[in-house]
Amino acid sequence: MFPRNPLHLLCLLCVAVAAPAAISRLSVEFGRIEAGPVSADGVAAILLLDEDDLAGLRVFASGLSLGPSLLANRLEIRCARGTLNERLVACPAGEFRAGVPGHGDAGGQMSFSYDAATGALQLAFAPVAVGQVVIEGALRWSPDGWEGGFTVQDLDLASLRGLLEPLGVWPAGYVDETGKLDLALRGRGRGGSIRHADGIIRTRGVGFYGANSAEDLALEGTFDVTRNSEWSVRADLRLARGALYVEPGLTLGDYRPGLAIETRAEAIRLGVDLDWDPADGRLRITRLDLVHPGVVEAHAAADLAIGEHWTVHAAEVTLSGAEAGALYATYLQPFLLNTRFSALQAAGGIEAAVRIADGGLHELDLHFTDVHAYDASGRFAVAGLNGALRVNAGTEPAPSNLSWQGIGVYRLQLGAGELGLSSRRGDIEVAHWRDVPILDGALHIDSFRISNAGRRDMSITLDGALAPISMADLTQALGWPVMSGRLTGEIDGLSFGHGRLIVDGRIHIGLFDGTVIVRNLRVDDLFGLVPALHADVDIHDLDLAQLTDRFSFGRIEGRLGGRVRGLELQAWQPVYFEAELATPEDDDSRHRISQRAVDNLGFLGGGASGAVSGGLLRYFQDYSYGRIGIGCRLYNGACELGGVESTEDGFLILTRGGLLPPWIEVRGTGRSIRWTDLVEGLKAITTRPPEIRQE
Repeated sequence: MFPRNPLHLLCLLCVAVAAPAAISRLSVEFGRIEAGPVSADGVAAILLLDEDDLAGLRVFASGLSLGPSLLANRLEIRCARGTLNERLVACPAGEFRAGVPGHGDAGGQMSFSYDAATGALQLAFAPVAVGQVVIEGALRWSPDGWEGGFTVQDLDLASLRGLLEPLGVWPAGYVDETGKLDLALRGRGRGGSIRHADGIIRTRGVGFYGANSAEDLALEGTFDVTRNSEWSVRADLRLARGALYVEPGLTLGDYRPGLAIETRAEAIRLGVDLDWDPADGRLRITRLDLVHPGVVEAHAAADLAIGEHWTVHAAEVTLSGAEAGALYATYLQPFLLNTRFSALQAAGGIEAAVRIADGGLHELDLHFTDVHAYDASGRFAVAGLNGALRVNAGTEPAPSNLSWQGIGVYRLQLGAGELGLSSRRGDIEVAHWRDVPILDGALHIDSFRISNAGRRDMSITLDGALAPISMADLTQALGWPVMSGRLTGEIDGLSFGHGRLIVDGRIHIGLFDGTVIVRNLRVDDLFGLVPALHADVDIHDLDLAQLTDRFSFGRIEGRLGGRVRGLELQAWQPVYFEAELATPEDDDSRHRISQRAVDNLGFLGGGASGAVSGGLLRYFQDYSYGRIGIGCRLYNGACELGGVESTEDGFLILTRGGLLPPWIEVRGTGRSIRWTDLVEGLKAITTRPPEIRQE
């Protein structure tokens, strides 16, 4: 059995040369030789010797393979004047020829030497053309270590896949590889380990499709990697042309964000220097540079602990020349698709400097230049934002100033404003404030504070007042039916944190010559996909004539009061409340109701019956009544109905009474109605006329 390792073969030849008998020709056939993943089949060697230890060597092989991939067939190596003795086997100038599948024949010059005493092996081959690909390389190996390198020019990406895919090196799930690349790689190490590697890669017209994709990619990348007790990496990338989609490997819920990057007139540059200690999972990024012309220029450094949960011990990030719209669309939106900030339109300039220490925000410096941002869902908007926002965790106050031309929250538009801020110990307070116009009123701030800015437990508190706002202007702006009156509010302890807005004070609404008071107001997930509002409402002395005239309900004269308890809206649609509305006990105003209003009350009662005094008075257009009232408990999509009084078969919506005839009484006969039917019916003012009973 002949040895499979080629070094053992050389040793065997040396022994043969050192034998007492003179040998002028030696021929050996091996069949198959294996050295790690490399194997050769049909191997034969012919050695020709002379008296000066100079040798002629010919080596033949029917096939040379790297794993299951065939590298060459019909391999022949010739060395006309080599050295062969008990210590040294050397070929300073040899030639080889081989057939390369898919590329025809290839050949060129090569050299090798093997020192049997030290075990040192050297191998080199000059530039070789394999089809359109040019390859050159060298290797030095000894028991103390190895070093080597090679260059490849005009390597077709599809050919590279054909070579590496059978080895399991090529990533799965990629198709349509196109383009060419140049490689220049060097490395050194010991045994099977790599201690240092560096190289350069250039691509031209590269394209591929899979989890990551590229189109017409032209880039140049360099790297330098050293491995001792930890890894040290330096890498730079220059993307000159093309488009690239990259998934960085993060998973947010069931979603894997990806970055879509496309070059413009100038190249995109990315560079990084880092040290990683696998023993303790410590990652230190000493340099991270990104220059994306027309989008952003960013520089960062960080000290991280990588494990089941990442920990940021320290970090510094600076952004300059950032264009808000391009920065958001390219680098922010992919990570925000499952959040309330998933669909923004933005423009303007942003600069930022952030420093994190001891796992928390230590300093933040944001500068805005004519920034405009609009949420595509219409939840919020800002126009003409200018100035700076500073957060300082130290003890010395850090002043800053912000101004804006307009702010929108849903359909409500706020005017221009300006505020001066002061920050220390991670908190931000308002130093001065210019009242913000809201329609014909204004928002006045007595105090404003952001606590633990930039942390998970960040919260906002505000005390102030809302100067009277015209309800006519407000309802028109919100797209509601136009109402009269004024809106005012005492904001005693508004707070916002963890997506929840709470108002401790009361909001007073002057409406239809009466008052509506909103208490216990709370909004969960304010800017989320499904915000939830909770509140209690008290209603005092609304003028029914103004109310019914405004909504084309049919005229009702009198006063109305009541309450709404446990009001809950989800996505701004009611899902629960308990409401009771009725004529106040002490109301001494005129109580009259039109025939049209009686008909509509019949709909509200889920079907109704009534009684009018006098046989011919049914033909009158309005009537007297005693009290009016309706109740609704909204639950599970249905409204459980009630009225002023309960009866055996229903409830009274309208009681008989008043100073002058004709008098009417309206009874509700339905106990429940679907909320959607009630809303649509009110919108269309479609009713079933009540049954009118004469007395």
